[in-house]
Amino acid sequence: MNLSNTQEMKTVNFTQRSITNPQRTWTRLWLFIATISLIATGLPAYAVTRDIAITAPTTAEAGSKVAITVSARTDAGGGEKIGFFHADYSVDNGLTWTAISYSTSSGSKTSRSVTLSVKEAGTKALIRVRAAFRGGKAGDVDYTGKTIDWDGTWNKWQEPPAKIVSIEVVAK
Repeated sequence: MNLSNTQEMKTVNFTQRSITNPQRTWTRLWLFIATISLIATGLPAYAVTRDIAITAPTTAEAGSKVAITVSARTDAGGGEKIGFFHADYSVDNGLTWTAISYSTSSGSKTSRSVTLSVKEAGTKALIRVRAAFRGGKAGDVDYTGKTIDWDGTWNKWQEPPAKIVSIEVVAK
C-alpha cells in the first residue's frame, strides 16, 4: 500500500494489554459485586449499631459497695427501639438474682445504675443484661443483629442476647 503524502501509520496490538496493578483490578471487581449485591437485596448502605454494656469493676474488696451501670442503645432507625431491657445482679455466685430493670419499650437508648454490696472474699458478684431490639426492619434481634431465639438463648440468658460480667471479691 502506498501512503504518499500521509503520516506514518502505527500498528496497535490490542491483544497485549498491560495490567500494572492486579490488586486494583480485584478491588474494583469486589466493589462492583458488593454494590450490585446491596442494590439487589435492598439493604441500606450504612452500618447499624446495637449495643448492650455493663460498666463495673473487675474486682472489689469484701464487704464493699460497688456502683454498676447497665445500658443499651440502637441507631438502626426505621422504628427500631429497645423492646425489652432486662438486667439483674447476684452477690452469691448466681444462686439468687436481684432485678435492676425489666423495662419494655425503652426507646432507642436506656441506662440504669445501682449500688450493690459484695459479700466475702472468694465469692463473685455477677451482672447480666439482655436486650431485644424490636419494631424495625430487622424484626426481633439481639445486639449482634441476629434473630432472637425466644425459647432458647433468650430464656437461658446465654450470649447473645445476654452479656454477663463477673466481679471477683477479694480480701481487704
